[in-house]
Amino acid sequence: MSEEKNQKVLAIVLSILVVGLGVYKLFFSGNNEKGKIDTKTITVVTDIDDFYTVAGCVDKYIAYSAGKDKEKILILLSNEYKKQNGVTIDNLYSFVNEYNEYYSFAPKEMFVQRKSKNVYKYYVYGTLEKGIEDTTKTYDDFYIVVILDESNLTFSIEPYDGEVFKK
Repeated sequence: MSEEKNQKVLAIVLSILVVGLGVYKLFFSGNNEKGKIDTKTITVVTDIDDFYTVAGCVDKYIAYSAGKDKEKILILLSNEYKKQNGVTIDNLYSFVNEYNEYYSFAPKEMFVQRKSKNVYKYYVYGTLEKGIEDTTKTYDDFYIVVILDESNLTFSIEPYDGEVFKK
């Protein structure tokens, strides 16, 4: 009888450990660091077609921003980013930069992270060039995330602080 009691106690202790491990993994593992990038899953973009396709997406976003087209900017923002930050048309410029004139974008470097079979997340670094050819030009560093869905031929944008490029 004592051996049967020991087995029951052991089964209860093991069950508690398994449940505790599950709770730990769910709430306390690396998944709770929103906005952190798993640098083990990203690679440098070397395909020239991908590089300039993503750069074209950034150009479109900048053009909408310079044109003050809030509706189109809001559409370009990823749904996840809008939900996570509570972005609406009324508070849009609290989350994205407002450009008063047109800037040209020059891509410098990109990293890509595969999110699913046909969805890729690109971390983009480049410069924004302000000015006309006959005047003094200024260059500002510019960082952004482009999420490209190749199966639906769509993209979305997320503002980004450039963390992966500053390491």
